[in-house]
Amino acid sequence: MIKVFKNAFKITFNKIILATPLLVFLFMLNIYLIVAKNAVSALPSAVLFYLTLFLMFSAFLAGWLYMVKISVDNFKKGKSQEDINEPFKLLKEFPVGIAEYIKSYMGFSFLYLLFANIFVVTVYLIGIHFIGNVGISMKEFASATEAPVAMQALLDSMTKAQLLKVNYWYLLVMISVQIFSFGTMFWPVEFMYSTKNPLIAFFKSISRVFVKPQSILLFIGINVLNFVLVLLNYVSMFNPITYLFMTLVFFSFIVYVFVLLFLYYDEKIKGNSNSITNSDGQK
Repeated sequence: MIKVFKNAFKITFNKIILATPLLVFLFMLNIYLIVAKNAVSALPSAVLFYLTLFLMFSAFLAGWLYMVKISVDNFKKGKSQEDINEPFKLLKEFPVGIAEYIKSYMGFSFLYLLFANIFVVTVYLIGIHFIGNVGISMKEFASATEAPVAMQALLDSMTKAQLLKVNYWYLLVMISVQIFSFGTMFWPVEFMYSTKNPLIAFFKSISRVFVKPQSILLFIGINVLNFVLVLLNYVSMFNPITYLFMTLVFFSFIVYVFVLLFLYYDEKIKGNSNSITNSDGQK
């Protein structure tokens, strides 16, 4: 497992150009949200707005994750150092990935939103049944999140019973998010290795974490690294230079996580599957 983490770091370091599409996409997304935010008052423009976001996100995932797979494949073939002098060569694979996988990631984007919303509603109903209502409207809570002082004032106004319920709700939400993230962490990877059908890929991604229970070590490792980076990012906020540096590190970490998922899948899941089929004498 440690070797997988180390090799993922090597790939990310040698192919840091993978961060370029991510940064460009986020920049374009930010510009689009600023320009279009005042143009969604009417229903037709709102539909067009969300449809554009949907297509942008799906196309980005298809092209970018294909680049990640190519990087992992080249590493496995011993070509990790080959193209260091041609860092932009990998960018040519971006439109290839869009052409090949755009339909799959459109289905993924739609189903992810659908299943996430179903999951949220389910968790909410469980919370209402076992924990109960805190006694605070969503409007009050949303207003409190706008500033730390407002949130503190809201917490100070609560009774002990309400605060206990808030803690229970926080614990329920945190555990639920982790469960959903763990069960679907291989979902976007499945398209490149297993099936282009988004629904089949969803069920396969869930089965992977049960067939390979050591995947939880991978998940824990990612969460530990993320916690450390968030902590360092918070500390660096007091210095503009270190904050900028940590922001770049965080974007690199996003690349690293997907490289890690692809590499782990290739070595621990796909590799074992190939070993099983080979031992059966099948192709």
